[in-house]
Amino acid sequence: MLGRICSPCCSTTVSRAIRRCSVPAEKTLEAVTMDVEKDQPRLDISGLKPRHRVIAAGGMPPLEFEWERKRSAQRERFGTYGLKSGVDPAICWPTVEEIEEEQAVGLYREYDLCVREMNALKQKKEAKEAARIAELEKNLEKYPEMLAKYEASQVKAEKERDEKEIALENRIREIQEYFGYWMDPKDPRFEVMLQQKEQEEKKAAKLAKKAEQQKKRIADVV
Repeated sequence: MLGRICSPCCSTTVSRAIRRCSVPAEKTLEAVTMDVEKDQPRLDISGLKPRHRVIAAGGMPPLEFEWERKRSAQRERFGTYGLKSGVDPAICWPTVEEIEEEQAVGLYREYDLCVREMNALKQKKEAKEAARIAELEKNLEKYPEMLAKYEASQVKAEKERDEKEIALENRIREIQEYFGYWMDPKDPRFEVMLQQKEQEEKKAAKLAKKAEQQKKRIADVV
């Protein structure tokens, strides 16, 4: 009799314990993971404020600041989030006062006028591009001749530079041989020696010319 009374109670207790310790078969691994994350929320290390975390997650941030309630901000909010923003679409249209102000300062432009101006700008741009292409084609035709002239000028300049360098090297060698010792052309004393050598050469040339004139006069007398 006692066994009959206690048996159902024991079986019920064991069944409940088994249900608490086991995961239902219909519960997926993803659901279990979500339950664990719900019990143990992830640590946020982004450093973002809650408002910015909502935006980063693709959500719509709440209205927190006074400037967000202004007409321009409400228009931007409606343009970003649409009807779910709760903004009245009517505020997106300009008021009569705004239209009158735009017309007064010339901000409003008629469609036909804009089209004509855009076509004029397009034609001007195309004409400028055509002129540039024509100039390029003209220069391409003259390119071989201009290249030949440039190469010839480079050869001439190189030849003149070589001649000047050779003349300078010979001059340096003459001065060094004249004074009997080597000196760096960059030395300030070298310039003094060069001037001295040139003065002596001028003096020698003057004496030679004078001697030649005297010799000629003697020959004329004889």
